[in-house]
Amino acid sequence: MVSVWFTSISKRDVQQLQSTYEEFLGKIRPNAVGLVDAFDFRDEILNSTLGASDGRVYERLIEEVLKSPLNAEPVNQSFHKFLKPLMQGKL
Repeated sequence: MVSVWFTSISKRDVQQLQSTYEEFLGKIRPNAVGLVDAFDFRDEILNSTLGASDGRVYERLIEEVLKSPLNAEPVNQSFHKFLKPLMQGKL
């Protein structure tokens, strides 16, 4: 029965669902912090860099950024490959 339902979803249905979802998010956004606080989730459960209750927003943000493979080297290879030649006028 479930597979029949999934095969009958049209592109328009998906677009309408996406639109309704985005509209709903827009409505609850002003209250997002209050809603999360109301459920009293621990920081470990939320796993949020910006939403931790310890006030270390910038320190946590830097810690997370440094974990990214893109930041493993001081200047990413893509800079040297694509941007540096453009900046030096050597296309």
